[in-house]
Amino acid sequence: MAEDRAGWSPFLLLICIELTVGAVLPVGYCFGVVNAPADLIKVWATESANSHYSTKLNDGEVTLVWASIVSIFQIGGICGSLVAASINSRIGRRGTLQLCGLIFMISGILHFFCRQANSLELLLLGRLLGGVASALVYATQPMYLVELAPLELSGSVGVFTCIGITGGVVVGQIFSFDFFWGDKSHWHWALSAFMLFVVIGLLPLCLFPESPRFLISKGKQAETKAALMKLRRNQARADKELAEMEATSKSTKETMTMKEVICDAKLKMPLIIVCSFHFVQQGSGINAIWYYSVGIFTGAGFTTPMALWLNFALGVLNFAAALCGPFLMTHFNRRILMLLSCSLSAVFMALLSLGLYFSDSVQWMSYICIIFLSIYILTFNLGLGALPYFIGPELLFTSPLPAVMAFGSLFNWSTNFIIGMIFPIMNNYIGPFAFLPFAVICIYGFFLTYWYLPETRNRTPEESWIRNSASPREVELSIL
Repeated sequence: MAEDRAGWSPFLLLICIELTVGAVLPVGYCFGVVNAPADLIKVWATESANSHYSTKLNDGEVTLVWASIVSIFQIGGICGSLVAASINSRIGRRGTLQLCGLIFMISGILHFFCRQANSLELLLLGRLLGGVASALVYATQPMYLVELAPLELSGSVGVFTCIGITGGVVVGQIFSFDFFWGDKSHWHWALSAFMLFVVIGLLPLCLFPESPRFLISKGKQAETKAALMKLRRNQARADKELAEMEATSKSTKETMTMKEVICDAKLKMPLIIVCSFHFVQQGSGINAIWYYSVGIFTGAGFTTPMALWLNFALGVLNFAAALCGPFLMTHFNRRILMLLSCSLSAVFMALLSLGLYFSDSVQWMSYICIIFLSIYILTFNLGLGALPYFIGPELLFTSPLPAVMAFGSLFNWSTNFIIGMIFPIMNNYIGPFAFLPFAVICIYGFFLTYWYLPETRNRTPEESWIRNSASPREVELSIL
């Protein structure tokens, strides 16, 4: 009913914006900032190795060092995912995000001073810590926002993760252009500038309430009510939500570990859905495009400067598409968005593969490839871009949620790392057809959604599974 709908409040919107700027935007920034100054960093790394170790790196060794600089960020993400559940359960969602801010600041300081210290090790350590903080953000920020928001806004607040990442990529690209800080003298400024956003976004975090779901799971009824009143500004609504949380908490177990989640047969399907959605998101080819888009464009016949600007234009398009997320998640069901996103992404990824194959013999085909790539980015943002980040809180209650979110983050970072390592090899051996496996992964996401994903829009986890229980593909879920 209309009177039961809390809707947006200025305070909730402020929380979403601040956390997006301070926690999520730095993640996307770290993805987007390293591409433009890559040659400058390689030259500096060669000089640093020669200065510290009296070793002159050959071309193969320089390539290996650069690959290490890029991939150690994903390794940090994998490490952070393994400890995310434990940290979330011990210090809460807000405390974990405060820890993320601290780790990001240390990472930024290491990025800034690596050039003055002429230390490649400081740069590698900074990237590693940045990956750890980013993994904690993946596992915490969407869960925190969904737990703060009223039920009808769970999808709208969930897409702020995608908005922050895509916006961060664009900001990182801007800061790393040679007319900004991407020149020989200031590239370390560009690498560390995400600290500005961490300070702006996370300083007000101490004024925001802890997650009511987390508080009630710790038996803190008075603090839970105070948090709900601060968020809802409505006594009746706060009392109603508190009663629902108390009723749920009486039947819940203590917060589950990652091992307990794996061993619980009744959590098998929710865990598979969350992990698979993160796998499909990264395995759909989106990061292969961001990592190697300049090479894709130059291979299709464009000059390097034009390829750089086309890459930036795609980043802006990706960000603009992500901004449509709150509207889509408010007005359309999760299942239809994910089904459309997976199916259309598979189609246009396959078309991109064929277009690149014929671009050598058909001159105008390179422009058609840009169209295919642009439409792919739009279809990716229909569901694959945002849904994996917040589908966990919509499927599960508090007890197993931190562990399940940590598993999702682990699959996300692991797939990202694997794709980054194997795509160049695939591209060398099979050329444009290296994109076809991504289309197959999207098809897997389509059938997983069609067969097993319950509709979660405007529903509690219990309602989502019960309303789909008439299906012959019923999945058992205990209310944990």
